[in-house]
Amino acid sequence: MSGTALFAVVQKGKAQTVFANARSAGSTGGTILMAKGTAPSNLLSILGFSDSKKEVVLTLCDKDLSDNIFDAMAGTEKTEGVVFAIDCERSYIKQTVQVGKGEAAMDTGWKMINVICNQGFSEEVMKAARDAGAGGGTVMAGRGTGTPDDARFFGIQLVPEKEMLLILVDSARHDTVFDAITALPCMQDPGSGIVYTMPVSRFSIMGKPKS
Repeated sequence: MSGTALFAVVQKGKAQTVFANARSAGSTGGTILMAKGTAPSNLLSILGFSDSKKEVVLTLCDKDLSDNIFDAMAGTEKTEGVVFAIDCERSYIKQTVQVGKGEAAMDTGWKMINVICNQGFSEEVMKAARDAGAGGGTVMAGRGTGTPDDARFFGIQLVPEKEMLLILVDSARHDTVFDAITALPCMQDPGSGIVYTMPVSRFSIMGKPKS
C-alpha cells in the first residue's frame, strides 16, 4: 500500500471549502499554499486560468481513501480550478512510512513538471515552458534550507528565496517542455534550480457538469 498526494488549484478564498470537503471524505490533514496563475487571459490553461491569485490545497492520504477524497474535492460547488492525484512511491502518513510495490502505473495522458528555481526566474522558466507547448503554470514562493552552501554576509547566513512552479502538461509535450526548461541559462549554475516530474494518476477540471 502506498500513499496518494491530492492537489487542488482553485481561486483565492476557496481552498478552505475544498479542504473541508476533503476532511469530510476522510482526509486527516492538509496544507494550503498561496500561489498565482501565469497563463495569458485568452488561453484556457491547465494550472492558472488567468494572471490572478490562487490557492493550492495539498493533502496526503492512504491510497484506499484517495478516490473518495478526490471526488469530494472535485465536487466542490461554485469553485473553478483543477484537482489531480499523484500516487507516491514512498510516503509518510500517520507517522508510518508507506512504500508502493508492484503497482501498475496509471497513464492519464498528463504529467506534472516541478521546477524549483531562484527567485526572479519563474517568469523566464514559464516563458520557455509555454513556448515549448505548456498551457500555464502555478508559482509558489519558498526559500532555501539554510545549508552550509548558502551565502554568508557579515557572518550571517543568507537563505536564498526560491520559487516553485507546478506545470501540468500532456504526455506528448512533456519531453519538449522539460528539455526547454533544463536548457535555460538560469538553470545551469550549481544550486540554481532543480526540475523533476511526477506522473498524474487522475485529472479533472473542476466545475464540469456531471454526464
